[in-house]
Amino acid sequence: MPKTLSILLLTLLLSACGTTDSGRYKDNANLERPPELPIDKQGAEQVAANKLEAPVRRRGKGLKSDIYRVQGTSSEFKIKRSFDEAWSVLNRAIEHNDLKVTDQDRSKGFYYVAYDSGFFGKASSYFDDERNQPTYLLKVEAQGEETSVIASLANKDEQTDSANPKNAGGDASQDQSPKLIELLYDTLHDDLKDE
Repeated sequence: MPKTLSILLLTLLLSACGTTDSGRYKDNANLERPPELPIDKQGAEQVAANKLEAPVRRRGKGLKSDIYRVQGTSSEFKIKRSFDEAWSVLNRAIEHNDLKVTDQDRSKGFYYVAYDSGFFGKASSYFDDERNQPTYLLKVEAQGEETSVIASLANKDEQTDSANPKNAGGDASQDQSPKLIELLYDTLHDDLKDE
């Protein structure tokens, strides 16, 4: 019986503690609050202005302000990236536009690309191989923290014989390097997903 009595007392004690109408959580006005610290906005802005930060890389479509055209030339743009990053994004832009890379030399920073901007050039590229299209040299060159990309009609003597199209180094009056630069610039600026 003493065991039953102790169980009964324990049960009564627990049921007394378990009431749902507890007043201690209803009134929290007397709880301690952390102190409010004054914020010196002018001082914080000055500290932020003095702090040197690396450029923020946005994730999304296009490089936007990380790419710009060089004034005074229609065949050049600059990318605010290291050589390795610029080489990679330029390669993605070339692939994005279905341009044929006939040769490349990363150590020199050269891409040789078959490109014809005219309607007949694009239409005939589906029926003929790229050997009938003019070849352009994209020269990728590091310049400090930026990288320059310059397009020009390729010189056929610079390329390997296996990648030498018929029209390389052709008529300078047919030079479409400004259109090629514009195409790549627009792709990099607006369309290409920045990774």
